Amino acid sequence: MVRSVPETSSHATALWLLAGLDPTGGAGLLRDTFTAAACAPNVPVARLVTAWTRQGHGRPATSEPRPVDAVVRELRSMPSPRAIKIGLLPAGLVEAVLGEVASRRVPVVVDPVLAASDGGDLGARGDILRDCLRDMSEETWLVTPNRREAAALTGSTEDDPELVQRTADALGRAGILLKSAVDDEQRVRDIACLPGQVHVFERPRVAGPDPRGTGCALATAIACGLAQGRHMLASISAAVAWLDVARTRCVPGVDGRVHLPERAPPLT
Repeated sequence: MVRSVPETSSHATALWLLAGLDPTGGAGLLRDTFTAAACAPNVPVARLVTAWTRQGHGRPATSEPRPVDAVVRELRSMPSPRAIKIGLLPAGLVEAVLGEVASRRVPVVVDPVLAASDGGDLGARGDILRDCLRDMSEETWLVTPNRREAAALTGSTEDDPELVQRTADALGRAGILLKSAVDDEQRVRDIACLPGQVHVFERPRVAGPDPRGTGCALATAIACGLAQGRHMLASISAAVAWLDVARTRCVPGVDGRVHLPERAPPLT
């Protein structure tokens, strides 16, 4: 049985988006913002930059994390959340940010950004993120790694047949959504391992180029569903379907890569 979204205070007003700022808009906080505008247009959004990043044009990414005390002060001044989406967390911010988030007792979606698609160093550490998630996460949390991120979080390999279970075991009470869990050029298989059940989202692979920011967008779309009061599994299902449609509407980005559209379809 899937645990329902916990009741939140009547004063809970906003969807929190915490992520690095990628000025190209292909990924990170700007991509999250575009996604939230499409998927939860009636939910106020509160944003927080965790790091200033420089990426795109095929160059290795670099990142400048924000000071911990500044981030914590800003978190404590934000409106009460309905749901929270977390993207890039540089290593020095992980414990403080997750501690603040855990105290809010609302649904949380963590996209465990550990590296940029063009390489480089974003300042993230898989072992630190894993250990803090193991200690702080709740059953109303969801972590959304791809196979490479899951392997980094568990110390395993991308082709490990037990990767789903190893990832679930490593991350404490949180549910997981392992994206593209099987290497298949024709079909996509995402596996959700939630409290009490496992669900497989299998469908034909969307033809065309692979845009930047799909992980950011999917996690944000799930958080949008949660902020609107949907249960976790329903939020995942709607977000997976939404992303498949958005991928058919890609546009050229200013960084020379293909991006998801800024004006994406609504979440259904």
